[in-house]
Amino acid sequence: MSESSFMLDYTELFKRNYGVFTEKEQNKIADSSVLIVGCGGIGGTVAIILARSGVRKFILVDFDIYEASNINRQIACFSSNLGIKKSIAIAKQIKDINPLSEITTFDKLLNHDQIAALIQKVDFIFPAADDFAFSIFIFRQTQYYKKPALLVIPSGTWANVSIILPDSPLVEDIYGIPKMDSYEKLNELFKSHLYKFGAINYLTHGDWQIDYYKSFIFDDSPPTQICSTVWISSSIGALEVLKVLSDKWKPVSSPRYWEITANKIKINRINSLSLQSLYTWQRKILWPLFQTSLSKVLNKFVYMLWNFIYKIMKYKQNS
Repeated sequence: MSESSFMLDYTELFKRNYGVFTEKEQNKIADSSVLIVGCGGIGGTVAIILARSGVRKFILVDFDIYEASNINRQIACFSSNLGIKKSIAIAKQIKDINPLSEITTFDKLLNHDQIAALIQKVDFIFPAADDFAFSIFIFRQTQYYKKPALLVIPSGTWANVSIILPDSPLVEDIYGIPKMDSYEKLNELFKSHLYKFGAINYLTHGDWQIDYYKSFIFDDSPPTQICSTVWISSSIGALEVLKVLSDKWKPVSSPRYWEITANKIKINRINSLSLQSLYTWQRKILWPLFQTSLSKVLNKFVYMLWNFIYKIMKYKQNS
């Protein structure tokens, strides 16, 4: 078979898929278009898995370049391409997988109005920006335009995965995040010491080292991530996308979500009896209280609690 004829044979490239998907379902996958905003750890991995599953049409958005710190988890990051734009590197790998792919790349920072214009052109959206506040506002846009979207949040050995449908509860409802009216306000909240301390599930579920968690709160260290959790959660996320695109199975969609830890993978639900639900409700309850005259007293209590937790966790991790 010549190289040109092989390149044009979609069925030959993906013939193993037809043991699971019917021809009609595989054609739906092939003809679907996917927008991925953020081509790093989760965005890049989902893109590559979808390309290997037969998705042909991609819009990739990422202005960032590969750095040495990305090698531990980002699927297209190698020492040979440090300094290369992530969107360009992922597009190249997709073309290597399927030369028939149709890929549009944006290797510069786009605003939400520009993202909205792209959302209207595609069938599915994956907001995977490192800036979670930016992604949350994209999720709001996907629901406004009645498009399905993928949520994947990995941290340490913990991750959540869910499909956000147009009529699903908001991403904010999964995590108890205040529904703020501007990206700037939400981004400021996520950078605050108070909110970062509230992400204590990183310790209890994600197995963070206590000193790294301390540097995350007070020194603005990025969330710690490891390859296995990033790739597992991305693989589950890609499967959920294929459920939607093929219309073969019912996806795990909000208010349901996958919860992944070092020892268990299960499907959870908003407001279920779980520790994650407890964390969600403590954010919902405490955030309004911190906006009242009680804020000074509560802040003092939070720092006292933090010092207590730090000593306990430090002792536990060193014993």
